[in-house]
Amino acid sequence: MVVLNPNNWHWVDKNTLPWTERYMEKLEIESEKFRILRVEQVSGDSNVSQRKGKVICYFDLNLGFQVEVLEEDQQVSEGRVTVPEFMHDEQDFLIQTEGFGGHSRLVEQDFVPLLRAALCRYQDALIAEHSTDLQQ
Repeated sequence: MVVLNPNNWHWVDKNTLPWTERYMEKLEIESEKFRILRVEQVSGDSNVSQRKGKVICYFDLNLGFQVEVLEEDQQVSEGRVTVPEFMHDEQDFLIQTEGFGGHSRLVEQDFVPLLRAALCRYQDALIAEHSTDLQQ
């Protein structure tokens, strides 16, 4: 019997961009004031790898969301939120907003921190979902 990768010593990579697209589609913001209407963009790289038995992930994504502002369950404003560089080694990433009219400040102060918190959970979910595939 020939062992090609004993103890997962060599690099093993898994492209996780398709899973990432589905993850972003299901992303939830815990607020009654905001709702993600749709994900407009998920592009870049997302991978889970294993080297010398250690699981790591790396991603560099460009994200775009269409978001609405709600008052009493009624839409009062709509705009676009983009994350031009969402990376595995950065938690203070840039989040840009456009549109929203008179609700821009509310979006910046309230929605942006909620989105940042939701996106920061991505890395743990990514590793949890894909690490066992690599360790077999």
